[in-house]
Amino acid sequence: MEQPSSPIVPEAGRPGSDAAPPSPPPRTGFRRHLSILPNIFTSLNLFCGYLSIIFTSQDEFLAAGWILVVAVICDILDGRIARLTSVTSKFGAELDSLADLVSFGVAPAFLVFRRYLADFALVGLLCTGLFVLCGALRLARFNITPPSDQDVFTGLPIPAGAGILCTLTIFEMQFFTFFRIPDAVIPAIVLFTSFLMVSTIEYPAMKKTKRTTGQRRLLVLLFLVFLVVFPPLCLFLISWGFAIYGPFMYLFRKTAGLFRRHKPEKIQPSV
Repeated sequence: MEQPSSPIVPEAGRPGSDAAPPSPPPRTGFRRHLSILPNIFTSLNLFCGYLSIIFTSQDEFLAAGWILVVAVICDILDGRIARLTSVTSKFGAELDSLADLVSFGVAPAFLVFRRYLADFALVGLLCTGLFVLCGALRLARFNITPPSDQDVFTGLPIPAGAGILCTLTIFEMQFFTFFRIPDAVIPAIVLFTSFLMVSTIEYPAMKKTKRTTGQRRLLVLLFLVFLVVFPPLCLFLISWGFAIYGPFMYLFRKTAGLFRRHKPEKIQPSV
């Protein structure tokens, strides 16, 4: 493909030329090295997903759930570092999607199947298989959707969907050791989470912006304190609260819109 011709400009250093000497080319070596950092955390995310699958196959369900929590942390860090250093790339985005599908699609689905649905082979395969499929669709839709000016995600992000399933196991095994969630409830939870991922319900995307307000810093600090004191309960409430927030706000906006639509108009008195 031919490149458009550039206008002729006088060369620097010629007599009668007012052009400034050409500036040196930008140094790209440092940025090239910086681009490795997000990919390192993405690779750790993928490795954690693979490790979780191994733990699940050995019936180490609690360890598999906590490894997925580490994968979520790595996923948050890789995107944050890429934006702060301005080294985002198409390669990194594709690698991130592949890692997310393994760590937040296949690994949590396999964990739930082995932990809760192994005795319901057909139902378990259909539910967890649908979860993986919806996670892949969610990632594909995200990759082809143009970036929005609003800090929102369309549909539940797949890391949050994985958080629903893995914190369910962590909360039950580490907080309620005397109580087991009925297996019949698990398919409904998996199907509902799958629906949220492919829905058009909007969720806040706080990690998409570089700006960090004082309110967000306070929330992060409170979250870290709560996480250290009550780890299973904190993760469970955060994951499930975030997932429920989307449908709640969607229904709230729809209800408020109906009230505004049917609100009687004030009759202006005639002069």
